[in-house]
Amino acid sequence: MASLGSKAMHSTSTSRDFLKGDTVKSFWRAQVAVWGVFATVGFVSRFAIFENIEAAWWLTLCQESLGFTLTSVAAVLYWRRRSKAYSPVLVGVCVILLCLGTSALLTATGYAIHNLMVPEIIKAVPHQQFKLGFFYYMGILSIWSLIYFGASAELAARTERLSKMQAESRALKLELERLQQQIEPHFLFNSLNTIVAEISDRPAIAEEMTRRLAAYLRYSLDKQGRGLSRLEEEIEAAETYVRILALRFDTRLECQCRIDPATLNKELPHMTLQGLVENAIKHSMRAEHECFQINIDTRMQGEELVIQVSNPGILKAPFDLANGGGGLGNLCRRLALRYPDRFKFSLDQRAGRIVAEIRMNGDPEML
Repeated sequence: MASLGSKAMHSTSTSRDFLKGDTVKSFWRAQVAVWGVFATVGFVSRFAIFENIEAAWWLTLCQESLGFTLTSVAAVLYWRRRSKAYSPVLVGVCVILLCLGTSALLTATGYAIHNLMVPEIIKAVPHQQFKLGFFYYMGILSIWSLIYFGASAELAARTERLSKMQAESRALKLELERLQQQIEPHFLFNSLNTIVAEISDRPAIAEEMTRRLAAYLRYSLDKQGRGLSRLEEEIEAAETYVRILALRFDTRLECQCRIDPATLNKELPHMTLQGLVENAIKHSMRAEHECFQINIDTRMQGEELVIQVSNPGILKAPFDLANGGGGLGNLCRRLALRYPDRFKFSLDQRAGRIVAEIRMNGDPEML
């Protein structure tokens, strides 16, 4: 469990680093794109005002480059101090002051470049050009600030959602592994008890049961950690399990399968079918029939995989899915993790037989 916890922490750290790097890359792409638009608009506006392409070029190159540099520095400084809890009001005041100061600096730079040019080759600018330039850059920087903080808020919200989803997925995976670990020791305990009961009276039968149990455990170990198995593999494992117990009950226990070929490659949680068969045998043993038959039926019904396992007997009480315990309760909890709101389980009495039915819609989720 400690190993699982360390893996989860490493996964969290890796995810956060990835998201941080993704956010930084997104910012620089947006920064280049936004200032590219500003530069294009500025160049066209200056050419219309000065009617001189050289003046429009140099003013755009100097001022938009300076604006790009100043806003980049401001963004980097904000990233470095973002971990500190600043009041939104304080951040807003600082942004306004920075916009005012940067607008004044950009306007003064443009004014100085304009005065260095030969008056005869450019068209005279409108009166109060400093004020017009100041409001122009104040508008640009205000737009930039709104875009930046809006995008930052969206990226932060997305990062939070992804982190939450990953944390929930890790929790579900740990829960699924815990439930999976409960199944196989329970099955092994029951099988070993069965073998022990046969050793003194029928050692040959106990020996054959041990061989079959070893074959079953080989299958179980091969699939360990996968979480999912093909239905064809589940049927083979369930038949092996029935053959183990059939040695104990001689000819009393039989298993008949009616399998739709379309279902053989469908994936489902590991040891799903074995849980149903084990429950069916337990109910049949209680009924004390001289000969009892376990039926396994599978079919596709639209997008649903339907599995039915029936056995002779009388159901004393309906199965409570919410509070069900034991093997069936464990099975239902595992199905709920793999098929959230997409599975149905029922345990009913039908004409002298107890029928356990699972309906699974779509493919299981990968955890």
